[in-house]
Amino acid sequence: MSVAANDRNDRLSEAHPAATLCLTLLTCVTVIGLCRVFAGWDYLKPMLVVAIGVHSVAFALRLFRAPLWVAIPALLLSILGIIGIVYYSDTLSFFLPTGSTIDNIRIDLRLVVREFASAVAPVPGEGSFATSTAGLIATAVILADTFAFRAFGRVEAVVPTGVIFVFTSALGVNNHRVATAVLWIGAALLTIAMLRFDHADKETSWMGSRSFTLAAALPAIILTVGVSAIAAGAVGPRLPGAGEKALIDTRHRQGGITEVLSPLVDIRARMKNHGNSELFTVQSSNGAHYWREIGLPNFDGNSWSPPHEDLFPMGDRSGDVLQPGSSVSQLYTIESLGGSLVPAAYHPASVSDGRVFWAGSTQSLVLADDRVLQRGDSLQVTSVVATPTPELLRNSSTAQADPVYYSLPAGLPRTALDAARLVTVGQATAYDKVMAIQAWFQNNFRYDLTVQLGNSNDAIAAFLRDKRGFCQQFAGTFAVMARSLDIPARVAVGYTQGDLLSDGLYHVFGRHAHAWPEVWFDNVGWVAFEPTPSRGNPDAVLYTGLQPNQDDTGGTNNPGQTGQTTPPSTTIRGGKGPGDPDVSTTLPHKGGAGGATTTTLHKVAGGGSRSFSAVPIVMFGMIVLLALWVLLAPRFLRMVNRSHSRAARDRVASAWVRVCNLLSLAGAPPIGGATPLEYASVARDATGVDEGILRELAVQVTRAVYSPKGVDEVVATQCERLEDEVDAMCKPRIPFALRVRALLDPRMMRRRIAG
Repeated sequence: MSVAANDRNDRLSEAHPAATLCLTLLTCVTVIGLCRVFAGWDYLKPMLVVAIGVHSVAFALRLFRAPLWVAIPALLLSILGIIGIVYYSDTLSFFLPTGSTIDNIRIDLRLVVREFASAVAPVPGEGSFATSTAGLIATAVILADTFAFRAFGRVEAVVPTGVIFVFTSALGVNNHRVATAVLWIGAALLTIAMLRFDHADKETSWMGSRSFTLAAALPAIILTVGVSAIAAGAVGPRLPGAGEKALIDTRHRQGGITEVLSPLVDIRARMKNHGNSELFTVQSSNGAHYWREIGLPNFDGNSWSPPHEDLFPMGDRSGDVLQPGSSVSQLYTIESLGGSLVPAAYHPASVSDGRVFWAGSTQSLVLADDRVLQRGDSLQVTSVVATPTPELLRNSSTAQADPVYYSLPAGLPRTALDAARLVTVGQATAYDKVMAIQAWFQNNFRYDLTVQLGNSNDAIAAFLRDKRGFCQQFAGTFAVMARSLDIPARVAVGYTQGDLLSDGLYHVFGRHAHAWPEVWFDNVGWVAFEPTPSRGNPDAVLYTGLQPNQDDTGGTNNPGQTGQTTPPSTTIRGGKGPGDPDVSTTLPHKGGAGGATTTTLHKVAGGGSRSFSAVPIVMFGMIVLLALWVLLAPRFLRMVNRSHSRAARDRVASAWVRVCNLLSLAGAPPIGGATPLEYASVARDATGVDEGILRELAVQVTRAVYSPKGVDEVVATQCERLEDEVDAMCKPRIPFALRVRALLDPRMMRRRIAG
């Protein structure tokens, strides 16, 4: 045999092809196990391509004996290239990443960082979470390959994918739980056995054979893996809790719907987490309508919010309606709605309850004096519902609205501006333009309630790229596109008509929560449009051409079906409050995630093949990782949180949010629609925490949010010190199980530490 042939054989042997196949198999099984966090199987094929591709590049680099300092940068570049080809192929130039590719990757990463703390499985199999997870899998491939073939590790090589699998098991839904666990354990044992074979001294006997060959080792490997897999499959389903919920149940968190400072940020939680909760019933004198709560004019590039405005006695507002319409009498009976906003068919003209005030800018009905809706409340509302004709709207101008309704923030994605111009080419009037935008969304986009997006600039870019989202994205992006064409628009939030039952009442559930855009026409007023597929406003049939419709299918985009699917929820961050800022002072939650990675090198020196059980080593490794996580993650979060320079107002607000989270862990009820001062009193009674401290924090956060003068750095530092005191008082009152969960769940840890 020639020298060249010998060299090729040596290279191939040193590249460890059999062990590489096993390690690749383990990664593929880990990817399959992600079915517990993704909705459907759309994610599988592209993610397998990424995993196998990076493994192939790593194998090629070892085959050509590339040193580590060359291999690592090459592998990182390969990740960028492979992910670009698989997920961003339309942005590449001659199969190479471009500036557009990098921009899209940045958008997806920012979205995942923003939404991870509140995202709940299952998430979409396409989009930002899928691409970011593919990058995580690719990174795990690099670590596993380095541990296995450059540090000569055995068990260490399964740790990177093992960490992913553990977090998937803890946070995922109950989807093929036992099957994926059996597959992963079998693949991990196979990989460890093959690596032990590859790295052991060839002069030592193996399983009774003096010739240390794969043929001698293979029967033992197959027997071990087979017995383990069969045992896991037989015993696993019978283990206590095998059919129960995930270890960390992120879908049914403590408390009810979070009443935050803008109903738009809570809409997805109502639709999913409380989809089958009846919020209220309506007895209507004139059929079905959209039950509107509020209009949101302010968009800052992150969220839509109401303005700061004064409240006025309701009285008779029928004179505010610019176009004549039909009078509609509605009787609302509250079940579990909560908050300070009163729903009504648009435009409300009078209310029977003297506690209800009028917010003119948002054209909403608000309970004043810190009151909130209670179960059993009954409110009689009379509205004037106008139905303008297409001819009237086509002949109306749009130049007389307040400047805020034309305003757009900096940093809007170019795709939104370009799409608005492209979709409306050839349309002469404002009405024809918004109708073109409505038709474009209705005909080219998919309604998907699993999408983890808000209304930020990045969310708009991802929504337009992926062409899938739920009503919040449709309404917000429609309004942004209309404003880019100098057409005044805002986002309205409320409910679709609900289910008309045999009692003659419209029963409105959480799944009927909805958002839609409104456009201003001079001498007509605000007119509702409907870009969300499978939706149709009963009051807008004449000028939108869409028949009344509401989709109860949980995002399957099958119009006309009525289902009660309530997938797990996510609460989206941001926003400003139900109604006027003088009425509600509750604050939104924030969140995030941190992590730690440990590298343990295990190398057998000398000549013997040591016999040991892999299970204790795996368990020990997991314990080490868990200990490092518990010890380092909180310190890392505190360091990051304190390293960011923030305004005193934001520091006070964050301190209050963290205090509310601590109090809820210690047994206080959810904050609901209570003001800070009200909640301080309630929390004192529930937890025994010093009321003076809580009242001081409540006063300062109210000043920080609503006082024109704000607060200074001294007050912010004092609030953080008071927060530390509350933390110390709450810890003994928090149940042990919750304390453990707060240490393990990154989202709870972020809420508790970073606010």
